[in-house]
Amino acid sequence: MAAATFESIVTDLKNRKFAPIYCFCGEEDFYIDELTDMVEKYALNDMEKAFNQTIVYGKELTARQVVEIAGRLPMMAERQVLIIKEANSLNLKSSEEEEFLRYLKKPVKSTIVVFSWKHGKPDGRKSFGIEMKKAAVFFESLPLTTYQVVPWIKNWLSQKKYKIDGQAAELLVEYTGNELSKVANELEKLIINKQPGATITLDDIEAGVGISKEYNPFELNNALANRDKTKAYKIVNYFIANPKSGPFIMILGTLFGYFTKVYLYHLNKGLPDKDIAGAIKVSPFFIKDYKSAAQQYPLQKLEQIFNILEEFDLRVKGINNRSLKEGELLKEMVTRILN
Repeated sequence: MAAATFESIVTDLKNRKFAPIYCFCGEEDFYIDELTDMVEKYALNDMEKAFNQTIVYGKELTARQVVEIAGRLPMMAERQVLIIKEANSLNLKSSEEEEFLRYLKKPVKSTIVVFSWKHGKPDGRKSFGIEMKKAAVFFESLPLTTYQVVPWIKNWLSQKKYKIDGQAAELLVEYTGNELSKVANELEKLIINKQPGATITLDDIEAGVGISKEYNPFELNNALANRDKTKAYKIVNYFIANPKSGPFIMILGTLFGYFTKVYLYHLNKGLPDKDIAGAIKVSPFFIKDYKSAAQQYPLQKLEQIFNILEEFDLRVKGINNRSLKEGELLKEMVTRILN
């Protein structure tokens, strides 16, 4: 079968249009879990699940056992379901591979087999991977880039009848990164006491996630962009007093990402804002901020900043560091960026 999209699989499952074999694989766990849960939800009712649903982990099974379970007939139901979690750990003995391949080529139509294959995918160079891609409804879950997560957050909330401020979404991504399961977990906490139609604000992020709306890497970026020394040192001192609020490595990564975008703005200035936004992978809403930062930091200064960030990345790892603590390193690094 051809590779399928997340949306097309969801539509088919809701319409109870099932395939005998599914392979949900890839690096982004969120979509794999979502689709696996939907097979559980729609393939069998609660009474049928008692006799016809089997959930196992790949490391617990051999290929022969998978074939044996899948070959059973359903009891008092139209179908049975076999869900293999962590399918990447399946014990694919060479002596049993032919038996497995035969099943993939001719599966039992009354059985739904789900291969939940996280952190990778079946090797497409080997017989198993080749036949899996032919036989299964195949979905590879790819991680989103950081700039894609803000639109994802807005869409996720919209489906649940909520909204979010642009800066609140940006701040949330700064702390959670692009792992969607983690992002969704934080969003669930944010809406739990909200009425549908409500908007998630910076105040909600501060209260619900524990991120200060005034003292965070996002605000440090803004302070540096405007060369606001008073605000920058105020934030640095807060991080020194509250190390868990701003781990040095996280701040370092955030600054590198930010100044990389300022650098890319320089390379693309003169283009329409929409095109610049696409080139540096941010919302057009934020282009004015990068324009302002680019005026403060010419290309030559940005090259110096990248050298500073590289130096402090090594120093925090213990290379060429005179036993300075992370807070002292942070203050020195910010001072050199501002000078």
